[in-house]
Amino acid sequence: MLNFILDILRGVVMGVSNIIPGVSGGTMAVSMGIYDRIIFAVNHIVKKFKESIKDLLPIIIGILVGLFAFAALIGHLLGTKSDTIPLTRLPTNFAFIGLILGGLPAIYKRVNMKKAGAFGIVLFVIFFVIVVALPLLVPPEARTVDHSIGIMLLMIPLGAIASATMVIPGVSGSMILMLLGYYDSVINAMNELRSGDFSAIAILLPYLIGLLIGIVSIAKLINFLLKKYPEYTFSAIFGLVIGSPVALLIQNKECFPIATAGNWAISIVCLIAGFVVAWLLARLEKTESKA
Repeated sequence: MLNFILDILRGVVMGVSNIIPGVSGGTMAVSMGIYDRIIFAVNHIVKKFKESIKDLLPIIIGILVGLFAFAALIGHLLGTKSDTIPLTRLPTNFAFIGLILGGLPAIYKRVNMKKAGAFGIVLFVIFFVIVVALPLLVPPEARTVDHSIGIMLLMIPLGAIASATMVIPGVSGSMILMLLGYYDSVINAMNELRSGDFSAIAILLPYLIGLLIGIVSIAKLINFLLKKYPEYTFSAIFGLVIGSPVALLIQNKECFPIATAGNWAISIVCLIAGFVVAWLLARLEKTESKA
């Protein structure tokens, strides 16, 4: 029973980290010593169903608690339901950028560009360009979320993409969701359901289905690529992650004209704080990996 409760608490930590763009749920799982257990349970969920569910259930419960508990704060800071831009949005996004930058040294150490060669460089450039181009190619009005069948079906692949990235230490599923332009919508749906608006299930249920699909199937593919072609996979990941701060700045360019000197100062402090937190988490991951 004690282990069950401890796993729920570990899941809460993962849930909170998964909702913060720039923080990797995979990294937190490694730092808490449950990453290998999760990967093993996911990869053997068919062959060892009962054992896998027994391992995953308390962690999943904790993740859901962490996600819903923290969604309100993040939604308030980003102003996801507001028609005006809150002054907290710029510092919050700079904190996210700091978290991304702080994790770069740990990811870079896994990038063997000498072994990856020219193909690795090509992959890096392709993924960098894709991430930076996303906010330029898809205007905000094209990301309007309603309860139409089309949007509900779209939430399934979005959930799969987010969950697939969660299993990679150093890569944030929420960051990917934000770059695709649907982060605010998922946060709003969580807060609406928490406040008793059950119509939000129309968005969250297909997203949850996508998460499960991603965990069971796409995550296996990524795990295979990390083992079979680590130099190419991490070249692509590095391009994706290093392009993310640029994409976030482009997405939040409307914050710049209204920012005061004090707002910019707070934003820089948040960026530094985010960098330090991510760097310390990466150090913790390295220490746990050696243990």
